[in-house]
Amino acid sequence: MAAPIIGARTPAQLEGNLGALEVDLSAPHLARLDEASAIGLGFPHAMLASDHVRNVTVGDMRFENRR
Repeated sequence: MAAPIIGARTPAQLEGNLGALEVDLSAPHLARLDEASAIGLGFPHAMLASDHVRNVTVGDMRFENRR
């Protein structure tokens, strides 16, 4: 979901802001934007997602999906 923020004070600014709604980005452009805005999760996520921590906490235990 995308919600544009409009902070226009004049009708001309409002027209410019609304004109931005007409822009369609191609898949490669969206991919570049996604790559540029990606956030590294860092600590503690990187540590908790590591194989060592997973092996220590759950080992070879498997959970059965009962749905």
